[in-house]
Amino acid sequence: MNIQIMHAATTSYRKTIVASSVAGLAVIAVTYAGPTLVSAILPVWFVVLLTALGWVVGLLLLLVALGGLLVDFRYSGRERGEEDLFLALNRARSEAVSLDQTGRSKAVRFPRLRRWLGAPAYIVNDTVRIRSLQEILATLDANGCLDGLPFMPEMAKYCGTVGTVFRCVDKIYDYGGRKDMRRLKDTVSIAGLRCDGSAHDGCQAKCYLLWKTAWIKRTEVPATSGVEPSVEQAGAVVSDIGIDRSFGPTFVKDDDAADGRYVCQYTQLVRASTRMRPSDPRQDLRPLIAGNLRVTAFGVAMLTRLFNAVQRLRGGIGFPPMYHGSGTASRHVDLNLQPGELVRVCDPEKIFETLNPSGRNRGLWFDRGMLSYCKRWYRVLSRIDKIIDDASGRMLRMKTPCIVLEGVDASGEHVRFLAQHDYPFWREAWLERVDPRAQPDASAPNQPAPGSGQR
Repeated sequence: MNIQIMHAATTSYRKTIVASSVAGLAVIAVTYAGPTLVSAILPVWFVVLLTALGWVVGLLLLLVALGGLLVDFRYSGRERGEEDLFLALNRARSEAVSLDQTGRSKAVRFPRLRRWLGAPAYIVNDTVRIRSLQEILATLDANGCLDGLPFMPEMAKYCGTVGTVFRCVDKIYDYGGRKDMRRLKDTVSIAGLRCDGSAHDGCQAKCYLLWKTAWIKRTEVPATSGVEPSVEQAGAVVSDIGIDRSFGPTFVKDDDAADGRYVCQYTQLVRASTRMRPSDPRQDLRPLIAGNLRVTAFGVAMLTRLFNAVQRLRGGIGFPPMYHGSGTASRHVDLNLQPGELVRVCDPEKIFETLNPSGRNRGLWFDRGMLSYCKRWYRVLSRIDKIIDDASGRMLRMKTPCIVLEGVDASGEHVRFLAQHDYPFWREAWLERVDPRAQPDASAPNQPAPGSGQR
């Protein structure tokens, strides 16, 4: 099955590469020679228009061919267990690098040019200090929100500390509603600061905390002092400083629901954002200008997207190729994986066999972005038993626990460079336990698994 899938994908890719290359060169050749032949019988303005159109079409076809070459290279590399090209090119913007460089000079290139092009007030790798709890509480409305975004009790312990801007969060995806992108303004995430769920009944989703730019300020010197109030101390601080605003509710009881619902930043994202037109090109450019992406990674992603669009038009196979199972039952595997254990992400073909026709295993969706991590090994970060559903606010208790892997988050490449960087949830059926003694360096996960064929 592995050979058949790979052969079908590479054959489809190479057909498009050859066809677009030949067509592009032919159009450019005709465009180059055509004006001399038709200038005597057609108006000058019309010849100029046809020439410009010919060059645009010819170059666009060559870009499709270039995108196909990149896709073929990416697919071949994945089959060998190598790190995906997009992730490799954007590694300098990864969470691990941001945390490793804390306190050192690490500004993105051309900050003045980026701001001239419309970058937000804070861009990636800016060193910032989170304002004091008193200052932040003064910005909140009666519901504990600023522009609709709640400031949660879990965030209080970070007040007064210094961190690095990890992402400028310019948009969110409405998972539970219209399934579209929504504009979010003046919001960033800070490297390593994820919600621990302590004020939300132990929710284990570990979502990135979102910070309004009014809650942070730029600083040049890393902080050496401790944090300000902890979550437990927050209520006392509010009463001591005499501010009549405090945290909003984290749990509310609805009249029509017996169990109530939770309130957090991610359940309120729709209220804190505005609708975007799908055709708005700025939603692709903002992450680049803000530094979320390196130029090379952006180019690879856009060429891949262009190639996939052509593949859809002609009925070809897109990248990455996804296949769903044909049965109605999803295979269940219980490895009882624990935090710290080494695992290998299974081959895509083995994962596809565990999915039902809708691409799920026991209700859990396998996203195509997760294919970037196949055939590589990682450490288990945690087991997930319960999370808050963004759409309903209800606590979902999982019948089958999921696994979160260390250093594995959603890159956003296939979702218009979405910057939320949620942890994907993995079924144990998609993972294989690895014996640490079999690894050449068990202290350095995120490596191709032995036998994957990496060159």
